Parts: sequence; structure tokens; C-alpha cells
Amino acid sequence: MRNKLLLLISFIGLASCTEDRNIPVISAPTNPDYQVVHYWNFNDTSLLDTPTQTAGGAAFTYAGAYFDDVDPGTDLNARNNDVAGTGLRLRNPSGDFVLSLPTTGFKDVVFTFATMRTSSGPQNQSLSYTLDGTNFINTGLSNSEVGVSEQFVLQQFDFTAIDGADNNANFKIKISFSTNADLASGNSRFDNITLDGIPTTSGGGNTGGDTSKFEVFHYWNFNDATSTTTLITPNTGSGSLAYSGAYYDSTTESTDMNARNGDVAGTTLRLRNPSGDFIMNLPTTGHKNVKVTYATMRTGSGSATQTVSYTTNGTDYVTTGITSVYNIDVAFSLIALDFSAIPAANNNPNFKVKVSFDAASSTATSGNNRIDNLTVEGDTL
Repeated sequence: MRNKLLLLISFIGLASCTEDRNIPVISAPTNPDYQVVHYWNFNDTSLLDTPTQTAGGAAFTYAGAYFDDVDPGTDLNARNNDVAGTGLRLRNPSGDFVLSLPTTGFKDVVFTFATMRTSSGPQNQSLSYTLDGTNFINTGLSNSEVGVSEQFVLQQFDFTAIDGADNNANFKIKISFSTNADLASGNSRFDNITLDGIPTTSGGGNTGGDTSKFEVFHYWNFNDATSTTTLITPNTGSGSLAYSGAYYDSTTESTDMNARNGDVAGTTLRLRNPSGDFIMNLPTTGHKNVKVTYATMRTGSGSATQTVSYTTNGTDYVTTGITSVYNIDVAFSLIALDFSAIPAANNNPNFKVKVSFDAASSTATSGNNRIDNLTVEGDTL
């Protein structure tokens, strides 16, 4: 959705200043190529934590007492002509409000939301972010500490100068609360939370340069479960997959994280215990700046870790230059492997990626790991 909606945010912010001179004026990028990456309007009270719109993978957690809905909300920052409806209420005693906001396929992201408090609600909000999914920082943010009014006000945080926020499957934002945050009553309120960004391509993200040359050249959505053969037949490209564990099949517990071409969640690839190596044969002939991304999860007895390695000669696997060990949860998350700094991965017919699983799963008779929406992207030579 091409839009100039961020300009509207500036106008709304200016109008709000007539009521409270301490309310910040919201400025926004003027580039018309901005799209909504993730959005919550909180108008469906039965699905408050489910994003209204997402490019895949958006979710949030709240470590405070509990959250529920509040009526009325606001139409500040509402998209698609959505009505004010209801908002999200985070009850005291407060805790961290963490939003998972994968930016896969987007750059120059901008985070915007409407917020307010009750008289006993937390008076201050502190914002930080993580690029690795674990360690939160506020480096590069000019306004990471904001005061909160007793009326809805827009807040906006600009990540356009933070390169690590671009095309990052692990990008998250954390909002922490202070001053009245530990009271037994009072609450913070949010509405119309958005992350906007500029697509790097029609479906993926590149490292810069001519985006018209960046393309998905291998892709599996695992939605054709007619047979085990069709399940692992690529939707795009000529790559192949092999699994040396017990066996693989499909499950309908799938995801749209990293899905391309508007593909639905459908089914996912299930790698059964006892586990073995999962080999992705991914020739990069004609491409450079290669990135491999996939959604993954485990069951309770599935492998708690995945160790990734790669080969450039088709035989010898190494981990040089990449993050190789990933902790796997019982809910889907994205793993994004960036080989753009590894010249030998470019234009290589022998390029393969191997995923190995923990020792416990190699002997377990139940449990599995799951893989969905596997993509290989890069610049064409």
C-alpha cells in the first residue's frame, strides 16, 4: 500500500498541540513509498494481541499485572479509515511492553503510536530496541524518554539512521514505565500502534544499491502437502532439501512469517525426532549478497537449539562469519542468515546450508522441529 499517511500524522500532531503545549509535534518522512509493516488498532476485543495488519511475525508481550481493552480508544494514527473503537490498557503494577516487529524486506522504519495514562498511571515511558532479539539499547534515538499525558498523544520514533534496524528479523521494541508504575491501581493506554517502512524489494531485503536487482531465487512455502515430494518441491528456483533424521511430513500448525507473494499460512515442514541434519542445497549461481531466511519452531520435545553451518565447496561445512547457534521456542520465530560478507557464497553452484539439532533430540522418539517459508535472496550479477 503506497501511501502518504505519515504526512497525516504531522497534521494530527500539530492539531493536538492546541490542547497541550507540551505535546510534541510529530514530523515524519515525506517519502511516498512508505508502507505499513505492522499495525494494531485494538478494535477487536477478542483478539487484542493479534495484529490488525502485519507483513509477518508481529507480536507483543506485557510483563505487568495484565492487559485488557479500554473504551474509547482514539483515531490518532488510525489507518484504513479505522474508527477509534477500543484501545489497549496495560494495568499497574506495570512491566515491560515488548513488541516483536520483524523488518524483513523493509528499511528506514518509523514507529508510531497514540498513548495516554490515567491519573495513577505511569508518568514516563522509556523506549529501547534490540537488533539481536535479546540485548536492548537506545543508541541513536533522540527521544527515548517521554512524558505521558492524561489524554491521547502521538509519539514517534525514527529508526531511519539506525542501519541495523533495516531488514532485521530480530528487531523488537521495548517500552518500560516509571513514576507510579508500581502502584496497585492506574494504567497506561495505547492505540493504533504502527511500524512503517520502505520496501527494499517486492518481498525481501537487500544490503543496499540497486534494489531492482535484488530477488528471491529459491523459495519454499511448504503448502503443497499432497505428498512428501510436493512438500519439499521449491515454489521458486531449483534448490533441494534433505533430512537425515527419522522422517519428515507436514503439519497445519504453520505461519505467514516470511511468506511471499501473498501466500497463506497453509502447512509447514515437520522434521521428526530422532533428529538428523537438515541440508539445504542452495546454488547461488548468478547472485551475490546472499541471505537465507526461514520461520521455525519446536514442540516440547523438539530440539531446543539449531546450529547452522554452510559449505562453499559442497562438502566441508564451516560457521565462519555467521551467527551459528539459535535457541528455538515453541512458537514461530524467524532466523535470518546473512552471507553478504562471505564472497565465496556468491555465484556458487556448490553453496549449501546445514541445520543440526541438539543431542537430546537425536535420540528422542517423539518431538519435532518445524520449518516454514524458506527463502534465499540476493542481488543478480
